[in-house]
Amino acid sequence: MKCYLTCCFAGFIVLDENCGLIDYELFPRSKLAERLKSRANGNLTREEESLLKRAVKKHEEVVIETVIPRSKYKNLKDSSKFKFETPNRGGEFLRSNMTEILFKTGFLDSNDSEGLDTENEFLDAKNLDAEREFKEILHELSIELTEDKLKEASEAEDLLLIQAINSIDEVDEATGKLVERLREWYSVHFPELDRMKNHEGYVRLVAEHGCRDAIIKSGDLEDVLKIERSVGAEIGDSDVLVLQGFATSIRSLQESKKAITDYIDQKMEEIAPNLRDLCGSSLGAKLIAHVGGIKRLSLLPSGTVQVLGAEKALFRHLKTGERPPKHGLIFQHPAVRGAKWWIRGKVARTLASKISLAVRKDVFSGDYDPSIKEGFEKKVLEIEKSNPFPKRSSNSKKVDKKKYKKKRKKRDKYKKKINDYY
Repeated sequence: MKCYLTCCFAGFIVLDENCGLIDYELFPRSKLAERLKSRANGNLTREEESLLKRAVKKHEEVVIETVIPRSKYKNLKDSSKFKFETPNRGGEFLRSNMTEILFKTGFLDSNDSEGLDTENEFLDAKNLDAEREFKEILHELSIELTEDKLKEASEAEDLLLIQAINSIDEVDEATGKLVERLREWYSVHFPELDRMKNHEGYVRLVAEHGCRDAIIKSGDLEDVLKIERSVGAEIGDSDVLVLQGFATSIRSLQESKKAITDYIDQKMEEIAPNLRDLCGSSLGAKLIAHVGGIKRLSLLPSGTVQVLGAEKALFRHLKTGERPPKHGLIFQHPAVRGAKWWIRGKVARTLASKISLAVRKDVFSGDYDPSIKEGFEKKVLEIEKSNPFPKRSSNSKKVDKKKYKKKRKKRDKYKKKINDYY
């Protein structure tokens, strides 16, 4: 004789072969969310353990519907009688008749149907009250669980890192546009200064000195410029003040970028020291931000990590059959960007596998392991030594000749048709 053990938000239910209620163990009303969270984390609850102990004594086989790993049940008494089916017959019956079964267990109990005349009216009122109470409990429980998940998500440290790296990109974009505007604006007054290629130096000179005469006399100009006089237009003091204030605002943005960059480096050292050591703070933070969290990144295979950021090229390859992308965001790594074109794909693949290893080390152990970066550098040297020159495929020329001949025949036929027409 066998029985079915299944779970719902109210607790654990045991049904017989005909789906009749045999036994149950309900969660305390005040701890419903706590028990469901514990079960979602893969832990056995005391209610399930006590119910299994009773079921094993009375039945030869217990069919368990569960999402918890089966290894958790091995330490229980008479675990050889356990059989796992998800979903099983009992669980499907419980989900189809949950209100009725919970009413039988006493979990749903309403006394608002007193004073009715007939038995049918009494039962209908009881069912309506039970259904209403069921919906209210389920609604409150859903809100509580959602609030807990939102709270846990907002407390994750990598969210702060994601916001910081995204702000760096936005500050870069804004600063680039504003510096370009400042150069065009200030070149009306001092066009010779536009030969200075360093944006930070340009903004600093305008913010500190303002007038071109003050810049020339300050001696802060580079030796390459050697500007003694200018052919630009004369402007008034009010114009200089506006330009100087605009340059000061841009300079504050540049200083903010430096502060955020230092903050990202500090956060990466705390959250992902192995990834920081392998890729650097900026690239590591961009990878985390692209997938939405360091834990998600740790669960991705290395092949997916390799093409993160190149999704358009990947889907184009799947749709049209073009060449697949060899790298995405990891192209920003010096080893990939500086590699020769014929080994760049191999270096990118090696880096992606090491990134997966480093992130999993950071998430699941938290120990710093310098051998990951050392192993990557050794592997890159091996790739460079074993591939000093690009390999030429022997079949490529033959294939090209065949294609060329086919194209030539089509072209000749087309020309002949046109000549015959005219």
